[in-house]
Amino acid sequence: MSERPLTGLRVLDFSRVLAGPYATRMLSDLGADVLKIEPPEGDITRHFGKLPEGVSGYYMHNNIGKRNISIDLKAEGARALILDLAAKADLVVENFRPGIMDRFGIGWADLSAVNPKLVMVSISGFGQDGPDRDRAAYAPIIHAESGVLARQARTTGQPPADIMFSMADTYSSLHGLVGAFAALTMAERTGKGQHVDIAMINVMHATDDYAPYILDGVWPIGNESYVWDAPEGRQILVSGELKWLWHVYSNQAGLSADLPPDADIKTKIAARRAKLAERFAGHASFRDLTDELDALNLPWGLVRDVGEDAFSQSTVQASKMIVEVEDDVGNPRRAVQSPYKFSDASSGISADTRPPKRGEHNLEALSDWLGLGQADVDGLAAKRILLSEDDPA
Repeated sequence: MSERPLTGLRVLDFSRVLAGPYATRMLSDLGADVLKIEPPEGDITRHFGKLPEGVSGYYMHNNIGKRNISIDLKAEGARALILDLAAKADLVVENFRPGIMDRFGIGWADLSAVNPKLVMVSISGFGQDGPDRDRAAYAPIIHAESGVLARQARTTGQPPADIMFSMADTYSSLHGLVGAFAALTMAERTGKGQHVDIAMINVMHATDDYAPYILDGVWPIGNESYVWDAPEGRQILVSGELKWLWHVYSNQAGLSADLPPDADIKTKIAARRAKLAERFAGHASFRDLTDELDALNLPWGLVRDVGEDAFSQSTVQASKMIVEVEDDVGNPRRAVQSPYKFSDASSGISADTRPPKRGEHNLEALSDWLGLGQADVDGLAAKRILLSEDDPA
């Protein structure tokens, strides 16, 4: 197997739930040694949709492949252990509410003092220093505050409702990685690390491809994609404004709405929409419809059902995006692969990759990072600084 791009990078992961753990999962898939610092009560996502045996799929997806030590940050001596680990780390990732790391004496000033080259990425809802820094913020809060929910409601004519996709979290994860890689590159050049502050609210606006329309005052614009009924009881999304679809079909396929010359615009739109709907649904087969759309150079997508139907898509299958693995107790499970494909490097998870139990790598990781032995780890456990899956929370 070829080398992974981030082999040798050491990452301390204090994050939980999604925005931080997804970022560090990607780092692990790319070869970094990610050491998840899990609290005595465990990451709450261990129980999100949990099966009768084994860890939840949600936790598995975001933490598979990492090593895990469990530390009670409130215990006397825990801070010293964290500082020792930070001295050996290249990158720290956390997504506590601003000020929590400082409260435990392991904030940016504390960690950078023991490792000037260290990079730290903090992901929070509203940033480390903003006026809303103390507000609790999960993805739906940011979706609401960023205008995404209102925009969807205005476009669809439905009441505002959250999207079933934690966009603010995962986009912030990926922007956190960009910030981390930039800071790590600069640290190699200058010998000095830095603190990267990622505010989820800022990420939403930075990644919003509709922001230019809004800033120019030309919002709302028309719907750019429509879902149509198709043959064989299917539905299809055809990309393009209704005006463009009609232009293509009327000029290249001879479609006509048979309207009087003095028809108003509302009547024209309704008639053209009806003619297109009739054309799309009227083909003998779904393949006949898509062949026509391809010939007209109109991009389309089959509206697939969530789950197995979506996973069966041909590119998803060819890319082997669903991986057969085992969970923390040996049960057969499936996980989603990372999307990176390199010409001369490897990445991702394999069949022998699994999610860690809480504190599973207390000895292994502390031996690798700090040179501690069994007696040292036993001593930390006796002081309740280190814990494991078998210990009561």
